[in-house]
Amino acid sequence: EQMGVTLQNTAYSVNVKERLDFSCAVFDAQGGLIANAPHMPVHLGSMGESVRTIIRLRGERMRPGDVFALNNPYNGGTHLPDVTVIMPVFSDHGRLLFFTASRAHHADIGGVTPGSMPPDSTHIDQEGVLIDNFLLVDQGRFRERELVELLTSGPYPARNPQQNIADLQAQVAAC
Repeated sequence: EQMGVTLQNTAYSVNVKERLDFSCAVFDAQGGLIANAPHMPVHLGSMGESVRTIIRLRGERMRPGDVFALNNPYNGGTHLPDVTVIMPVFSDHGRLLFFTASRAHHADIGGVTPGSMPPDSTHIDQEGVLIDNFLLVDQGRFRERELVELLTSGPYPARNPQQNIADLQAQVAAC
């Protein structure tokens, strides 16, 4: 619940700040759900798969201060506007203890139509920017330049990357 309050208070977009279209949860070191707040239950069924994707793809390379982002529906995401931020939490001795994660529905992530949910899309690129296993924060450094490059890439880039960045920073703060 405290993660959710932090996300709501620090978010920029109406989707997160007022519509409360987000979820926050804590996962064990294997990606199993430990605790969640009653935010948006539809997010929670697949968030564990997103965490397990990061575990599978990053494994022992995760370090304290790292944070990852993804929205890939093939790796636990729901649809591209729902971006998941995942933070591993380590002990003082460097042992991975658990993960915190937040999933927020971004107002736009690109695509052929505003809102990133075209009803007639035939390829995932038409829905917007695909984020998969993206290192959002590298040992405490928010990778804004690399994030802007990602959000403005592809055939249908995000329309308001600064809003995405603000909400992603709020998700990191929640974690």
